Parts: sequence; structure tokens; C-alpha cells
Amino acid sequence: MNEVTAFWMLAAISVLGALIAVRKRNLVHGVFALLVFFVGLAGLFLLLLAEFIAVVQILVYAGAVGILILFAIMLTDRVTGRDAFRVTSRGSFWGALISLAVFLVILLPTIQDIPTIENPTPKETIVETSTVKQLGIHLIKPYIITIEILALLLTAALVGAVTAAQGGRASENEENNK
Repeated sequence: MNEVTAFWMLAAISVLGALIAVRKRNLVHGVFALLVFFVGLAGLFLLLLAEFIAVVQILVYAGAVGILILFAIMLTDRVTGRDAFRVTSRGSFWGALISLAVFLVILLPTIQDIPTIENPTPKETIVETSTVKQLGIHLIKPYIITIEILALLLTAALVGAVTAAQGGRASENEENNK
């Protein structure tokens, strides 16, 4: 399989995963479709020879963010939707029309202005000047305090969601016992 075929297959998987994630009324199915999108995007990063970013995509987004969203959904009362009753959501026509307009106005001129590469550089001549350790230091060092505060806030939000979910159930049980 050549690179062009792999690109189109991964692009189709990514787009279909994103569309299904947006269109599904069942939240759990939507999250699984979102995970398919994340994995397809990681495959596209592999095609660009960005192995580190592909691994980070799998670990952070497909692993951590996807599981966090699943936990948050499982804490809600409304997990499943009524897929059988409504095939399309309200406003899907206008959403598709606006998406097409955004594509035509913003993305199409950008895509048309991309220059074609006459003599691409062979993969063997690309010299990597930085290591993964240096990349990590440059990405994380300026934002380490922000990342730690964000981790604490996410943990507090998850604990608060669990407490709120259990608190609502406790008050319902007290009302039923009266």
C-alpha cells in the first residue's frame, strides 16, 4: 500500500469518526466514534513521520481525554439517546450550509494557494537536530505550573461531578423514604 492510499484511508476513517461522533445521540457511542477519530489522526501523524506526536495523540487524547469524557458521561443520567425516533437533528440543513460556506470562504482559497513541491527532499537526507528530550523541555518547561494547576482543577472537577451525582441520588432516596 502506498502513502497516498494510506492517507485517503486514514482521512476517511478520521472524517467518518468525527461525523459519527457529532451525529450520534447516544453519548457513549459518540465518544467511541471520537476515539476512532483520534486514532485516525494519529495514523495521519505517522504518515507525516511525526512519530512522537502520533504517540502523544494516542496517549493523551485517545487514552486520557477519551476515558475522562467516558467517565463524565457515565456520571450523567442521560446516557442513551433515541436514535430510532429521529434520524437527523434539528438544524442539520443550516449546519451543513454554514459548514459549506466556511469551507468555500476560508479553506478553499488557502488550499488553492499551496505551492506544489517540484523536487521533494528524500527521507534519507532529512537530518533531525533535536531529540525527544529537548522537544519535551521546550514544550513543557514554560508551562509546567499551568499544567499542574490544570491537573488539579480537572481532578477537583471530577470529584465535584461524582459528589454532585451522588448528592442528587441521596436527596431522591430521602424524598422516596418520606
